[in-house]
Amino acid sequence: MGDEASDRTVRGSRNEETRQRNLSLVLSAVHSAAELTRSDLTRLSGLNRSTVGALVGDLVNAGLVVEAEPRATHQAGRPSPVVRPSPDVVAITVNPDVAGVVCAVVGLGGQVRLRETFLTPQRLTAEDAALLTKDFLDKVASDFPSTTRVAGVGIAIPGIVDEHHHTVREAPHLKWFDVPLVSVIEEELTLPVRMANDATLGVMAESMFGAGAGFDDVVYLNGSVSGIGGGVVTGGHLVKGVRGFGAELGHILVNPQGTVCACRRVGCLETEVNIQRIWEVAGEGQVAIDDLDHLYSLRASAALEAELDRQADALAAGIASLVNIFAPARVILGGHVGALFEARSERVHARVAAEALAPVAEQVSLVRNVLRERMVPIGAAQLAFAPLLADPVNTPLFEWGSLQAVVTALP
Repeated sequence: MGDEASDRTVRGSRNEETRQRNLSLVLSAVHSAAELTRSDLTRLSGLNRSTVGALVGDLVNAGLVVEAEPRATHQAGRPSPVVRPSPDVVAITVNPDVAGVVCAVVGLGGQVRLRETFLTPQRLTAEDAALLTKDFLDKVASDFPSTTRVAGVGIAIPGIVDEHHHTVREAPHLKWFDVPLVSVIEEELTLPVRMANDATLGVMAESMFGAGAGFDDVVYLNGSVSGIGGGVVTGGHLVKGVRGFGAELGHILVNPQGTVCACRRVGCLETEVNIQRIWEVAGEGQVAIDDLDHLYSLRASAALEAELDRQADALAAGIASLVNIFAPARVILGGHVGALFEARSERVHARVAAEALAPVAEQVSLVRNVLRERMVPIGAAQLAFAPLLADPVNTPLFEWGSLQAVVTALP
């Protein structure tokens, strides 16, 4: 009798684990695609129609997906209902940088619902970042219905993140060293917080929703005011290295006779391909990254054209080295390096082809990122959504109304 009861318990546990995995599979598929029919889910999951129908029903009841009327088709048979992520489930994202903080609200399916930049005249601290995030939530409270639920907070850092100890190990441009940012923001917002390098999150976002979708081997480079970050996906897996310190692609050596980097080494890629050098040559102050395309199209001066050529050559040298090491199918360029690539595409292509090993260079495509300014918020939101996607019905969500009450009550 006892053995039979024990066997039933084990079997029930396994059945529950299988259900959890299947719910995760279905929700993750809908999240990645933003919209799938039940027939799509049946085909992608390998599960039978009735099982998929039951799983979708569970996710609808949990408020994680919604079903819509099927699209009209000319095919025989009953059209399959369309499954979409619930618009009521969101994540908060935070991206501290030299000029301030970018905060956003991102929904399941990679939809950036709101994005706002807070500029700070003085050097940003962890406490500043937390208070500005709290101010952001208070400011946008009326833009979301009370039925909205928050999965958590994802932070994108322009520097090295110790994911084991949840600290910013080193963000030289911010002058942050061993900063416990996760605990600072958790204390301020009373929400679960996860953190990773901004470029790592960028490659995650582009691989799921942008220029890297459908590719298992991708290298990503992004240029910002804080320098150049990077991310690598090989064989479908994100390269992270020991304690998450890997893929610091902005610090590959491209010019041994170059200038000293913020990391205290000489000739790093991010010192040679640098937006602040562009500002200095252009003589127009700080030009936002989103406005660089316009600046480059003006061909304002011979000095600026020469600087763009010089930086394009350095970028191509860096890309060639990365292509030789990782043999990616695609190199994706975002931020400042995306705008530079757009302005000097032929030059970069030619030099990469000349400097990379021919068999590898022949297989790689160089493209600009698709998500543009949405990239980092989408990647940071993926951090916050990860526990929910792994265990949809057992992961707690936080009601927007109660969250706002907590934020308002804080000093």
